[in-house]
Parts: sequence; structure tokens; C-alpha cells
Amino acid sequence: MAELKALCMKCRQKGPEFQMQTMKNPVVSKNEKGRYSAKGACATCGGNMFKFLSTADGEAMM
Repeated sequence: MAELKALCMKCRQKGPEFQMQTMKNPVVSKNEKGRYSAKGACATCGGNMFKFLSTADGEAMM
């Protein structure tokens, strides 16, 4: 599975540039409207992470 990066709200740095963190054990799902999303834990702090995915990325990760 490809490495998935998202913005963690717990361990982000304040300022104009945000650091994307790696998501551990992402679970990809599709809602009733057909939109893909991934839920997982931050590899740095262990906080919950959520990210919407494009259709192509969602289908590739499922």
C-alpha cells in the first residue's frame, strides 16, 4: 500500500507552512454519495487523522 500523508491537527506547526504527517493503518471507505475517504492514526503523535481521497486514489487503495 502506498504511503498516505495528511495534516495532523495535534502535532502541526503553527505558521504559514504546514507539515504533512504519515498516516498509520489507513482504512479506506466509500460513502453513499460515492466519495472516498481514509481514516487512520498519526505516525508521530497517535492522534486521529481523516482525509478525503480522489476517486482514482480511493479505488487504487481499496
